[in-house]
Amino acid sequence: MVILIVDDEEGVLNVLRALLQMKGYDVLSARNGVEALERLKVMKFDLVISDIYMPVMDGIKLHKAIRSNPETATLPFLFISGYDDEYTAGAVRDARYEAFWKKATSVDQLVKWVEYLVQPEGKRSKVRPATDDIGPFVGDRP
Repeated sequence: MVILIVDDEEGVLNVLRALLQMKGYDVLSARNGVEALERLKVMKFDLVISDIYMPVMDGIKLHKAIRSNPETATLPFLFISGYDDEYTAGAVRDARYEAFWKKATSVDQLVKWVEYLVQPEGKRSKVRPATDDIGPFVGDRP
């Protein structure tokens, strides 16, 4: 399984890369949405984990670009953010978005989301991982 992590903070990239590599995943990274799209042109990924707020191209625009390309339209996507304000929570509650992990919460929760999202959609559990601190998540819809 190959995961693409997109974040403009080098420390976050390093920590997530190390964590996911310890779990047996191959991990590549990009510092913004434009770099991520370039990587997606030349390599197949099983999951994208992306920060929301980044320079050049943010995570929301990256998600939109990925979904608009038939080759990547169904690629699992996990938003991450260090922000926990109502604006950010509202942004990721949209029905188009699969999952959200707040950077300040448990890494166990992140690992559960990764394990859930890398499963083929038809084989995923009906019970989705928890999404702490942002209230009901639209991803919990049937």
